Amino acid sequence: MAQATSAARRTSGAPVYMSDNVRHLCRTELHGGGQIVIQGKYAYVGHQHGPDGTTILDISDPRNPKIVSKLMLSNPMAHAHKVRVLGDLMVVNSEIEPGKGDRLAFTEGGFKLYDIKDPANPKFISFVKTHARGVHRFDMDANYAYISTEMEGFVGNILVIYDIRNPAKVTEVSRWWMAGQNVGTGEAPHPKGRDHSLHHAMRCGNEMYAGCWFSGISIIDVSDITRPRTLGRYEYDPPHAEPTHTFLKVPFPIGGRQIAISTEEERPKRGPDTGKPHAPLRTWDVTDPAKPKILCTYQLDEQAQPYHGDAVRFGTHQLREIVDQDCMLFVTWFAAGLRMIDISDPVNPKEKGHFIPQPTAGKTTPWANDVAKDERGLIFLTDKSEGLDVIEFDN
Repeated sequence: MAQATSAARRTSGAPVYMSDNVRHLCRTELHGGGQIVIQGKYAYVGHQHGPDGTTILDISDPRNPKIVSKLMLSNPMAHAHKVRVLGDLMVVNSEIEPGKGDRLAFTEGGFKLYDIKDPANPKFISFVKTHARGVHRFDMDANYAYISTEMEGFVGNILVIYDIRNPAKVTEVSRWWMAGQNVGTGEAPHPKGRDHSLHHAMRCGNEMYAGCWFSGISIIDVSDITRPRTLGRYEYDPPHAEPTHTFLKVPFPIGGRQIAISTEEERPKRGPDTGKPHAPLRTWDVTDPAKPKILCTYQLDEQAQPYHGDAVRFGTHQLREIVDQDCMLFVTWFAAGLRMIDISDPVNPKEKGHFIPQPTAGKTTPWANDVAKDERGLIFLTDKSEGLDVIEFDN
């Protein structure tokens, strides 16, 4: 169901503090923002919590974003917190929201495709059912969707590649998984169980870069899209306290080397991780994709933000999944907000700016979640609890 409203509710949203390189343009009180993507003058935001599904905003005036349509969810167990857009096609996930029941009782795990030729009136095209929990984060291009999902017979999420050239008749092309996941064929399960799982994988040329949760990272060869194969693997030894969320290749060489970046996800309750390093940003040398090497583990000092203690969710989560020639990363750090980090020297990343928004009413900290940049260079930041901030960064 689509609903349209003229404008989102706004507050002054004065940040707790910001670097000299950031100017705050606008705060919009948007419910629990998940992934945000931008195409042209529109921003597309998935929501952490149902019944809100996907909101489309006109961002022509960055000081006054206006909601032009909103997709609502009918299944009380579902959320649709991830979204991708290319041309007139929008793809959103359908996943059981954590805490909403037994994932095996969830009947709508999968993804949905919409025609957004008119963003004010998205039109449903088709639904692709996967299995159980359903689809988490994913990548897409003009030909394929690279879906992270549970599938029958497998433990944890795997990569399933779908041909989406005909959105009304999506077809599966191939699958990739790690050893110990394909238990349906009699394979011995991995000791980590569902923590041995794909978070999501992103394509760069004929390779895909996959964050594999508590099993490190993988690099996948998709030169033959029908037969993905593992090029390289890296598992932390000893295991790191936090799971790997995103692994992204820089699409150009830096200093003569092929570089990738990863973030881990700081979990909301540290438990046995208490006292251990928080989730970091890492830079990698992937010149030889069969042998990925860590160049730098970049930790942010807890004193670099105003919220302290083991109950504070402080650590990396997600980064803008595009790296421009200026080598600037935009990385969400939960309570520490958004950090702008220069990796022109990938062995020695340097912070060039930061923005920590005001917590929403009733919350003790912000929860910086996802980030996008538009063609004007403006930065859009979602908060996992509430809020969409628009800022200008002067690099």
